Amino acid sequence: MLADLINAINPFHLAVICAAFFCGGLVKGTSSFGLPTVSVPILITVLPLPTALAVLAVPLVLSNVFQMIVSGGIKAAIKRHWPLYLAILLTLPIGVYFLAIADISLLTIILGVALVIVTSLELFGIPLTFLKKHENIYGPIIGVVSGIIGGMTSLFAILPIFFMVALGLEKEKFVSAVSVMLCSGSVLLAICLQRTDNLGSLELLYGVIGMIPIIIGIWLGTKLRDRVDQVKFRKFVLGLIFVIGLSMIYRAV
Repeated sequence: MLADLINAINPFHLAVICAAFFCGGLVKGTSSFGLPTVSVPILITVLPLPTALAVLAVPLVLSNVFQMIVSGGIKAAIKRHWPLYLAILLTLPIGVYFLAIADISLLTIILGVALVIVTSLELFGIPLTFLKKHENIYGPIIGVVSGIIGGMTSLFAILPIFFMVALGLEKEKFVSAVSVMLCSGSVLLAICLQRTDNLGSLELLYGVIGMIPIIIGIWLGTKLRDRVDQVKFRKFVLGLIFVIGLSMIYRAV
């Protein structure tokens, strides 16, 4: 069984997966998030979107469980942001359901549009401070939208992260809030992918092997955090993702 599984590994696919995970880990090491945002666009150059999300499922869970434990402040984060968390968790399975039945070209367009929108928000400095005035109203709305999109693309955290930035959270509270969201969402996403037969033994093996470049990337990103101009680095990454998003839309259309 194990021998057959090892023989089923595609060396080229594994190389691309490791490269994607290293890049995602590098960004996560410098900014505390960004693993799926960077990894998924690279993965889908060689893998179908459902397979790419399945390969990413285990690394998302393991890396985010570790981050949540280290960050602390779990109770306070849940007490304040539970409407947002609940909305994401309730709608993630809906997104995964659409992933199983929707046309791949349509999903590629949705992912491309999501990447273009979220990168544009930061690249062009679009302010979202108005969200702070009605946190309890906008939180669940953002959670619903993010859950559905996240179930189809794994990018369930991007809009909530911008929302939390708009709330003006202190650094420690921000990291705690993001960590709880990423951990709970990635666990549920992995379960849903497994239940819909997207996460099989081969995808699981790819994910486990992929943890090695992720750990190296996170370690290196952490070391480089204080040495590299984070603003320029983040704009470069966002610009690259923006171009990738446009190319995905172009190819799919």
